[in-house]
Amino acid sequence: MVVPYTTAGNYGVLWVVVGVAARRPVRVAATVWGTLAANYAVKLAVNRERPAPEHADPLISLPSSSSFPSSHAAMSTAAAIVLCHQVPRLAPLWIAMAAAMAASRVYVGAHYPSDVLAGAALGSVTGTAAGALV
Repeated sequence: MVVPYTTAGNYGVLWVVVGVAARRPVRVAATVWGTLAANYAVKLAVNRERPAPEHADPLISLPSSSSFPSSHAAMSTAAAIVLCHQVPRLAPLWIAMAAAMAASRVYVGAHYPSDVLAGAALGSVTGTAAGALV
């Protein structure tokens, strides 16, 4: 269950689909992909290697991009914040989905916990900025 969920987060696809379902496709897609662009700028500057598996292979094929910060965590946090502004009655769902996505990245061996925390911090900034444009 974790592998398909984390894979659905690649390039923010899961969140764009959620945005369509929530009838907020443009706002969510712009937030997710804007966050992805900001995240990649940080990845290029930091260039941290991904975790090396100690006892087993990672559960997914590791992306070729650097590890810090986690773009899945960044996009998920940003999307959840915007969706909380747009559809507040479902806020617990948005927050749970973002938290599950962030945790899944450590679970599958793609990130260190600090990568996920930094991604969530970046997503908080971009999501808050996008949410303020409501």
